[in-house]
Amino acid sequence: MHWVDSIVGEIEKRFKTEIASKKPLILRDEKTLSGRVHVGSLRGIVIHGVLAQVLKEKGIACEFLYEMNDFDPMDELPAQLQNREEFRKYMGQPLYTVPSPRVEARGDPELVEGSSSLNAADNYPLVFGNELEEVVAGLHLPISFYPLAPLYKGGKFNEVIRDALDHAAEIRAIYREVSGSVKPDDWYPLQVICEKCGKVGTTQVTSWDGKLVTYACKPELVKWAKGCGHSGTVSPFDGHAKLPWKVEWPAKWKVMNVKIEGAGKDHSAAGGSRDIGRRIVEEIFHYPEPLNIPYEFFNIGGKKMSASKGLGASAKEVSDLLPPKILKLLMIRKQPNQPIDFDPEGVTIPQLFDEYDRLSDYAFGRQEKQEPDFARTFALTQTDFPKKPQDLWHMRFSLVAFIVQMPHLKLSDEAAKAKGSALSEAEKSDLQERADYARRWLNSCAPAQFRFTFVEDADFAPKDLPAISPAQKKAFGKILEQLKGTAWEGEEVHKVLHAVKTELNMPPKEIFAPLYQLFFKRNDGPQMGWLLSTLPKDEVLRRIAHLSP
Repeated sequence: MHWVDSIVGEIEKRFKTEIASKKPLILRDEKTLSGRVHVGSLRGIVIHGVLAQVLKEKGIACEFLYEMNDFDPMDELPAQLQNREEFRKYMGQPLYTVPSPRVEARGDPELVEGSSSLNAADNYPLVFGNELEEVVAGLHLPISFYPLAPLYKGGKFNEVIRDALDHAAEIRAIYREVSGSVKPDDWYPLQVICEKCGKVGTTQVTSWDGKLVTYACKPELVKWAKGCGHSGTVSPFDGHAKLPWKVEWPAKWKVMNVKIEGAGKDHSAAGGSRDIGRRIVEEIFHYPEPLNIPYEFFNIGGKKMSASKGLGASAKEVSDLLPPKILKLLMIRKQPNQPIDFDPEGVTIPQLFDEYDRLSDYAFGRQEKQEPDFARTFALTQTDFPKKPQDLWHMRFSLVAFIVQMPHLKLSDEAAKAKGSALSEAEKSDLQERADYARRWLNSCAPAQFRFTFVEDADFAPKDLPAISPAQKKAFGKILEQLKGTAWEGEEVHKVLHAVKTELNMPPKEIFAPLYQLFFKRNDGPQMGWLLSTLPKDEVLRRIAHLSP
C-alpha cells in the first residue's frame, strides 16, 4: 500500500465520527515569511496537499490551510535583501509591519524591482509569500493560504491568550519537564508589541491581572534586535501581543480546529516543540493533538552551488529546474520518515525524469511485473489528479539534454525517429517541456558529463586527432570499409561498430573513445551508432578515414 493511502486509512479510522458528520477535516501547515522559502518547506506542503487530494478523491470533506506567518518578529536579514543595513531598524518588529523591500534578483526576474511579484506585495513578508504561492500554484494542490496577523487582530486568539496567561505557571512546568528549559517565575508566555517602538521580539511580560499585562521592552533581551527600554501596561488582546512559538503552535491547533498537521524532524524530536505542544494543547487548551506526520529533512547535495553560481535552495529556484509533476514526484517518492537528497549539480534531475518514465511504464502495464505502488505514485504526481493520466511516449531527459546542444539536430525529428511514429500533440507538448527544463538545467547547474560541444566540420583539424595504436587503426579501417555500404540508420551503424569490436576482441573504449574525441573532444557520450547516423555520412567517413591505416 502506498504511504499516502496508508495515512489516509489512519485518518479515516481516527476521525470516523467527524467524517460521518460531513464537517471538513482541517489539515494545516505553515511557514514564517522571514525570507525566501526553503525548498524543504515544499515537502510539508506536498505531503499535506496530497493527503487532501486523496481524501477528496474518497469523498471525505477536508480543507488544507497553509499559514503565511506574518506576525513573527523580523529576526534575520536575508542574503538576497538589498540595502540590508536600511532594514536593520525593523529588526524585532512584526513582519507585517516591515515595508516591501527591494530583493536581489539572483537570476529570478520575478524578484527584481518593478516586477509584478514585488509590486503586488504590500509588505515585506508578502514578497516571499507571493513567490511561494506562485510555486505551489503549478502543483495544483487543494490548498488555501491565509495570513496570521488578521486572526490576532480579529480576536481569534483572545481565548487562548487568556488561557495561556491564566496558566503561565503550568506552562513553565511543561517547558521544564519536557525540554529542561527553566523559565523564571515572572515569565509569561506572551510578547507585547511595544507601544513606543513597535517591536515584539524585544518585549517581556512580567505580570497579568486578568485584564492587562505589564511589560518591558528590553534593550538586551535578544542578540538580533535592540529594545527601546519602554515599559507599560496594555491589553494583550486583538493583535496587541502574540504567543511565543512553542505555545502559539498548539494554540493554532485549537483556534483553527486542526485535525491533521505533520512536522519536520527537528520539531518532532524527543523533548522538542511537538512534545511541548502536545502537553500544552491537551492540558492548557483542552484540545486533542492533531494527527502528526513526522517527516525527515530535505538535503541539498550541491552545497557549492550557492557560492559558485549564485544559486540557492529556495522553493522558487528548485521549482525553476523541475516541472510540477517531477517536483511532486521528488516530494512523494519516499515515505515521509525518509530523508530526501537532491543534488541539482549531480545526476538527480536526469534520474528523476527517468524514474517518472519508469513509473509511467508500470501505470500503463508496460512492465511484466505489476507494482501497484509504482502506478499509484505515478497517478499522485499528476497535476490534474484524480483525472486519469494520458499514456504518453517520453524521450529520455538525458537524450533531450544532449540533442538541444547539437546545432545539427532537430529535436522533433529525432523524437519521431526514436518513437518510430509521429508524436501526438500531447507528446509534442511533453517533449517541448522537457527541452525547456533541460536548457534551464544546462544553463545553470548541470555537471560536465552532460555538457557537450560538437566539433563542427569547420573546426575539425587532423592535428587534433587522438593518439591510437596500430591495432586501433586496423579496427577503424575495417569500420570505414563496412560503413561505406551500410544503410545510414542508427541500429545498422551500431551493428558495424560492435561487430568489428567483437571480431578483433578489442576493449570497447579503444573503439568508442577515439570516435567521441573526433566529434566532441571527450571520451564518452550518447549511443555512438545513433550519433553517427544523425551526421552526414560523407563527413563521418572523412573523419574516420583519419584514424585508418
